[in-house]
Amino acid sequence: MNKKIKLTLATIGGGLIFGAASATTTFNLVHGSPANHVITKEFVMPWMTCVQKIAGDKVAFKYFPSGQLATLKELLPALQKGVADVAPVPVGYYSDKLPLNGVSMLPGLGSTAVAIVTAYSKTLSNPALAKEFSDNGVVPISVMAFPPYQIVSVSKEIKTPAQFKGKVIRSAGGAMDLVIKSLGGSPATISVGDTYVALQRGTADATISALASVSGYKLQELAKAISTNGSFGTFVNVMSVRQAKWNEMDDSLKKIFQDCGQSVQSQAANSLDNAGGLLAQKFAADGVQMFAFTPAQLQEMSTKLDLVHVDWVKRLNSRGLPATAVLDAYKGNF
Repeated sequence: MNKKIKLTLATIGGGLIFGAASATTTFNLVHGSPANHVITKEFVMPWMTCVQKIAGDKVAFKYFPSGQLATLKELLPALQKGVADVAPVPVGYYSDKLPLNGVSMLPGLGSTAVAIVTAYSKTLSNPALAKEFSDNGVVPISVMAFPPYQIVSVSKEIKTPAQFKGKVIRSAGGAMDLVIKSLGGSPATISVGDTYVALQRGTADATISALASVSGYKLQELAKAISTNGSFGTFVNVMSVRQAKWNEMDDSLKKIFQDCGQSVQSQAANSLDNAGGLLAQKFAADGVQMFAFTPAQLQEMSTKLDLVHVDWVKRLNSRGLPATAVLDAYKGNF
């Protein structure tokens, strides 16, 4: 074998195997995003490549992308059932299983992906957040967060709570529902993969999304207006390893997984932040009206969005969960 790590690829059951034939440990790496989506290009593939490069023959990956084995909403159960060994868990789709971790999606906290990723990765050491992952039988090793979400409308600009009123807006659930309701809209829980069709058919009037996801799912083809300076929360994916598989790994391999996780989460956050301006220019060139909220409009919405934090804390505290302490810890890491 030369100094460059050789990759052998074989199609088995619809998946690809990445690794050397003598690999001692094989991992099913499963995710639900399409090949051209930023989660695939900036998070999943770079992490797998990093691990493979450093670990060499110690690992092989059976790679199942694009929902081949599990859709976005099935990734956590796939880990729990042993279908997947590694998967990026989309926190927003599991507000029932990871309620406190939904703090990472609240609006008005962090103006960049770098700031959000840095704060949330630090807060993951909080016992309450860590326990939610361990209770679900998974180990978090890396975080990906989008820059603050923007409003994407298929009709016209939506700039004020009065204009949000009566609009059906696609939501991933959890904190995003609270954001939409606080501004007067009606949230419709629709998976990101079905958003294009929902907007096309008029099932939803708009969506709240990162510009990178707009591009990844080609929503700019339908959009008439997209904001550029909103702060409507974000969406977080946590690369996670099945606990039983993690327990089988030696300490050196665990360290490789974690070190690659730290490296990739930083690279992905910087890439997403840098891409935002370029995507806005591209969408504008394609005929989408890119608009900025005025300071007065931002202030009006900020007053409404502050209530999301209050509502989130109240709901989870009422369930006996330490939401106040978690929110304070998260804010303290910015």
